[in-house]
Amino acid sequence: MRTYGAHGGENQLAQYFTAEPRGEFAEHFAFVYKDAQCARLFQSRGSRVTQHDLWPWTRNPASSAWREVLALLPILPFLQWRLSRLIRATRARVCVVHGVQAALVAWPIAVLMRRRIGFLYVHRITKATGTSRLARILYRPYRLLGGVSQSVTRSLARIASEERLISLDNGIDWRSVEIRSREMSRCSGVTDGNAAVGPHAGPIIISVGRLLPHKRQAILIEAIAHLGPSFDSATLWIVGSGASRNALEQERQRLGVRERVVFWGHRADVPALLAQATIFANASSWEGMSNAVLEAMALGLPSVVADAPGVSECHVNGETGLIVSGASDQELTEQFSKALQTLLADPALQRRLGDSARARARERYSMEANRQRFLDAYRRIAVGSA
Repeated sequence: MRTYGAHGGENQLAQYFTAEPRGEFAEHFAFVYKDAQCARLFQSRGSRVTQHDLWPWTRNPASSAWREVLALLPILPFLQWRLSRLIRATRARVCVVHGVQAALVAWPIAVLMRRRIGFLYVHRITKATGTSRLARILYRPYRLLGGVSQSVTRSLARIASEERLISLDNGIDWRSVEIRSREMSRCSGVTDGNAAVGPHAGPIIISVGRLLPHKRQAILIEAIAHLGPSFDSATLWIVGSGASRNALEQERQRLGVRERVVFWGHRADVPALLAQATIFANASSWEGMSNAVLEAMALGLPSVVADAPGVSECHVNGETGLIVSGASDQELTEQFSKALQTLLADPALQRRLGDSARARARERYSMEANRQRFLDAYRRIAVGSA
């Protein structure tokens, strides 16, 4: 995998490599580029995976996917040679590939070794350009294509037959999330100094995710500004870092809600912050499957989420959360504001939705269930490659 530090996908893998059941497989993880932050994350979670660096130096992410691919091309033969040596040294029977950079590295090996090794490609975002001939060629050697949510898997149907597709829905270690949520003493260091940590006078609406345009935190800021006077004590906590930070701060200033919107930046103690919140909100236009949504569900938080791929599919509207939609950003903002007001005005509804969300997260989106899905896939392709 081409990792980008300790973010959602990397945290998902860190949980996966510590989860039960272990199965009969010894697992290795190859970083396309050296990533000390992600390696420390795996170690801190007690991961059982053996780590390898294909490229022994760190590389900062490029500004776009195409620039990432262009930066990869000059060293691609070296990376492919390193991966082929690792596969032979470990006598691998299954090779799981995450992301397009890793798919380029693994492609010639998958072509040459697919009769001896089962190759599984895991896609983490909804594929918008799946009809391209290039994509069909890139993924042709893979015995199975998996999506981290139902929506991601459906998007892969444009480039592969149904029998090659498999859903590997994300899971979370809800027990660990609950334990970490009680570590309240670690909640310190609000980045912009607008709010005190600890007991809060009014309800807290929390959004967790990288600050990027498609995450649409600006819609939540505007929704807070449009709440009626009965809810002017409500505060929005935005947790995460990213390129949109300055624009979001300007939007907060423009709408006159500087004291009601707090930026926490990147945090290692997200469950502890979620535990202090009243309502969880996510306005992303797409996700692979949002770990933040699942963590909020596991902690019993009532949610308001946008109807979008990888965001809303884990919820049941009116049972575990409120799902809103709009033909424009303005309409979506209005729907978010109305849904937030509905929840803020009804504590009994908050409890009912939160309890149902907690039960659904434990039953359907546990890390044990996620790991079992992967182990079943390993067995399915390893047997045929023996």
